[in-house]
Amino acid sequence: MSARPHRPIGLSSHVISRTLIVASFISGLALLTPHMASAQHPAASFVDQGTLVYLDPRTAGDIDPASDETASNDLIARTVGEPLVAFDGASDTTYRPVLATRWTVNADHSVYTFYLRHGVRFHTGRCCLTAADVKYSIGRTITLNLAASYVFSRFMSNPNKQIKIIDPYTVEFDLGRPQPLFLGAVASFYTGLILDSQALKAHQKNHDMGHDWAQYHDAGTGPYMIKSWQIGQQVTLDRFPSYWGGWSGPHFSAIVDRTVVEATTRRELVERGQADLTYNLTPQDYNQLRKNPRVQVVIGPSTQIDYLMLNDSGPLASPAARQGLSYAFPYDAYIKAAWLGYAKRAYGVLPSTILGYDPHMFHYTTDLNKAKALLAKAGVTSGSTLTYSYVSGQFYFQIAGEVLQAQLQQIGINLKISQLDQASYNTMVYSNSGPSKLPNIMIQRWWPDYNDPWDYSDTLLDSAAAGAAGNNGGYYHNKQVDALLAKMKTAGGEALIHYTAELLDLTTRVDPAGIWIDQPAQVVVAAHNLKGIVINPIAIETYDFYSMHR
Repeated sequence: MSARPHRPIGLSSHVISRTLIVASFISGLALLTPHMASAQHPAASFVDQGTLVYLDPRTAGDIDPASDETASNDLIARTVGEPLVAFDGASDTTYRPVLATRWTVNADHSVYTFYLRHGVRFHTGRCCLTAADVKYSIGRTITLNLAASYVFSRFMSNPNKQIKIIDPYTVEFDLGRPQPLFLGAVASFYTGLILDSQALKAHQKNHDMGHDWAQYHDAGTGPYMIKSWQIGQQVTLDRFPSYWGGWSGPHFSAIVDRTVVEATTRRELVERGQADLTYNLTPQDYNQLRKNPRVQVVIGPSTQIDYLMLNDSGPLASPAARQGLSYAFPYDAYIKAAWLGYAKRAYGVLPSTILGYDPHMFHYTTDLNKAKALLAKAGVTSGSTLTYSYVSGQFYFQIAGEVLQAQLQQIGINLKISQLDQASYNTMVYSNSGPSKLPNIMIQRWWPDYNDPWDYSDTLLDSAAAGAAGNNGGYYHNKQVDALLAKMKTAGGEALIHYTAELLDLTTRVDPAGIWIDQPAQVVVAAHNLKGIVINPIAIETYDFYSMHR
């Protein structure tokens, strides 16, 4: 985002029918449906691995699943809380049981039934988890209408009626129409976490359903629980002795999540053995660290897209102006200079692994003659000045601005670049001051809650998601796009693929919402002896500490 500052097998690049694409995707969803819990093995003794130290350039500030939409928050939230099902390893289309031991789906994917694990204790001390906790947790996310509400509201408008308690350990979701992507939303580490409903109700103030309390308090069931929280500095988590998953074999007994903004400091601490895991270093760092036997550089798939938001007003109000800038950008030179092989080019709002991505969609080439003609047509002529703002410390957006500046200079257009700290940038973009108060070009990095083209694109492109209402920072508005997004919200199967193809063409070739510049890999730097690192393309910048050991 960014709020998620806010994946692994992609769709084939060969020519295949859309019907086969949909069938393949739905087949992947059904691989574990119904899903049975795996067979139990004799428990091994707990082997204490001590403390894992994680270094984060950002800081956690809200772990309530109803509002949590940033990776720094979610790192803590997904460690202390759990969903009914989770993405299976590095997959974004298959699932494993967590708080549900199994689930069933009816023939048209409109009714999902989950059978809950017995004996699950909350960190609040209460036992045991029941269907009432599931109904309340997911229902309150929709009802509160905070940042995360859009995920489940895609599927349900009346959670009180559509979420049905069959018995204390069975809960049914009656969606009222075919929705084959629902399991993805249930598995979301942002919004799918199940909390202690009784604790939330006990801490309710002014009908907030416990939100004020839940932002900084632990009401989950996960393997680790919050021991202490120094806001802006460090969160310390201890293993939960009563965790339903048990503590057989090697596990860390404590996790320390330290906020260390400076990348060079994080790198040095890991190299010295004073920390175990970090991310968001430079490609130059990665290349150097790959030669250091004391650390490991782990590369995994991603669903992140980085792009330049174009302010849909002023000099860039015309689609011709935004097309011109898209032709001016030096894509290949930028990827080479900024990423050194750790990213590939993006071609539109969707990354290459999301359902509906079309490898044969329109691709811009770098062409300054076309750029100059289109910009002139829009009234952005030689001598004009455009403005560009990015967040300090985000080196790739700095390079993107500099290479675009150099390109525009060649056709007589000036680009004034400024940098802001993250808080100031967020205040600027997520206010309701309107597009006239914003730069002409801004930055955005995004990834989805689960594998769904509507979930990915609606908050970035919908007119209603501008300003504080979403992540449409450029105030992009196109009535055809809004209509397509509305159709995508309730569509599934072939219809969803068809609408997505139309959306991609409209927002790139016809009326660009941004300059889509790169799809980076996920790269983490870890101690050489740290094992069990799983990189999921959805769970970007968050990790499963329970699976890790030395």
